Amino acid sequence: MNKKSAGSIPGIAFFRRNIGTIIGLILLVVIISVSTPRFLTASNLLNLLRSNAVNAIISCGMLMAILLGEIDISVGSTVGLSGIIGAYMITNAGLPVGLTVVICLGVGALVGIVNGVAISYLKVPAFVATLATQSIGRGLTEIISGGVTIRVRNDAYTSIGNTSVGGVSVIIIYAAVVLVFTWFLLNRTRFGYYIYALGGNKLAAQYSGVNVKKYNMLPYVLIGLFCGLGGLIWSARLGSAAATLGSGFEMDAIAAVVIGGTSMSGGVGTVGGTFIGILIIGVITNGLNLMGINSFWQEVFKGIIILAAVIIDVVRKSRSKE
Repeated sequence: MNKKSAGSIPGIAFFRRNIGTIIGLILLVVIISVSTPRFLTASNLLNLLRSNAVNAIISCGMLMAILLGEIDISVGSTVGLSGIIGAYMITNAGLPVGLTVVICLGVGALVGIVNGVAISYLKVPAFVATLATQSIGRGLTEIISGGVTIRVRNDAYTSIGNTSVGGVSVIIIYAAVVLVFTWFLLNRTRFGYYIYALGGNKLAAQYSGVNVKKYNMLPYVLIGLFCGLGGLIWSARLGSAAATLGSGFEMDAIAAVVIGGTSMSGGVGTVGGTFIGILIIGVITNGLNLMGINSFWQEVFKGIIILAAVIIDVVRKSRSKE
């Protein structure tokens, strides 16, 4: 599989593949700006980026799973589990912040390893494996929290999610670093080449000498690591962690990746397209909130957009085969 066909060429090829989503984003911005003047204020735009920073981090992981032609629906519960454990370790166990950070990241990576081994080595379908770890994660979150919100009063911990650098929230910087790292990984390393190859045709990749099991597993470890970081950031930003932490995050991540032009059958997709998808989800959520529209409608719109994006991908693929 040639990665260039996956839209990794910067410039013209990127805009040609993502022209629909770019136009859609522009139209959304125009419509919402007309509806509410508060939308284009600097403070609101920074709030929009800050509110979607964790989704950006998780979406980078989801992108890798979908590029493989698979999925990970355990990301939300992994965020919740990591966040709850972080809050518990700081508040109840009295651990130092540095060790707590390592534990949060380690919990996420461990979930990723479990998913990766089950999917790559035990041949469990990705949906089934991650559904199982989602259920396990949610159960553990309830057990650890005792069904109540854990409050964090450690300033060093909460500063992880509430510090600003030059007026820009540090969690926006975290998200930017993860986006750039993921772009580099997918476009400038052998790892990325193999991910696109496996998503395009696993059998052909195997015949070409790719260690299919290894490179099918490693993305799930990274996904778990990103979720661990997301849980750490979210609990630090809120200064608390509840059993519901991370609920629905998997839907936002899937929506961002699919809207961004990544094919659900694998092998086609870019970080840039995913970033546009993140912005579209963020603009919709932020705009509806500013306009005072019931938050339940946000889920309706996201579902419609995901369905439309998948239909467009199926139609595009069927036409390319004609």
